Amino acid sequence: MSVKIKKETLDFLSELAQNNNKPWFEANRNRWEQAKENQAQFMDALQNELKKLDDIVIKEPKKYVSRINRDIRFSKDKSPYKNNISSLIDRDSEDKKCKFYIHVSPVETFIMSGLHQPETEILKNVRQEIDYNGSDLHQIISDKTFKDFFDQIIGESLIRPPKGYDDNHPDIKLIKLKQYLVKRTFDEKIVLSENFATELADTFNAALPFLCFLDQTLV
Repeated sequence: MSVKIKKETLDFLSELAQNNNKPWFEANRNRWEQAKENQAQFMDALQNELKKLDDIVIKEPKKYVSRINRDIRFSKDKSPYKNNISSLIDRDSEDKKCKFYIHVSPVETFIMSGLHQPETEILKNVRQEIDYNGSDLHQIISDKTFKDFFDQIIGESLIRPPKGYDDNHPDIKLIKLKQYLVKRTFDEKIVLSENFATELADTFNAALPFLCFLDQTLV
């Protein structure tokens, strides 16, 4: 794939982090427009690769680029702009499949997928699925392909077991999770290379069995 993330995009984000104010941003707005266009073109090429692996929702490229403005209404940090560009890939149009999040910044570039802030009912469904079919999940996360890309399932955890589960349950560590996520980070050399899109597609493919396990609970 010839389209790639440009160094100029990361340079802009790096300088924005040091000059996070409206006058500087307005003086450099053209660089933001170029960074947006770069990300849109990259995501357009990437979605053509991902649709070979799963039934993702195809979007107009510009809709893949998140807003640069931060919501500062309830934040102590009043910096007006984000220091990253992010894109969200939908795997269906009805929010009944886990999404795929791509975060690009000079500090940390990563992809993440799974359940980030699941509703109470969905959490109950996930825990029940683990209780009934934990062996299926263990088979997925112990598979070599999964382990080549992800260390483990990550997420915040309860201190005590949720109601209805005993602390001696064999999968209590998984059941106590409040989030069910996988994450992979990339160094800048990979991000700026022509292989970055391939790395993302391979990572997406490695995550799919885990995501399909979670998809069953999104009803």
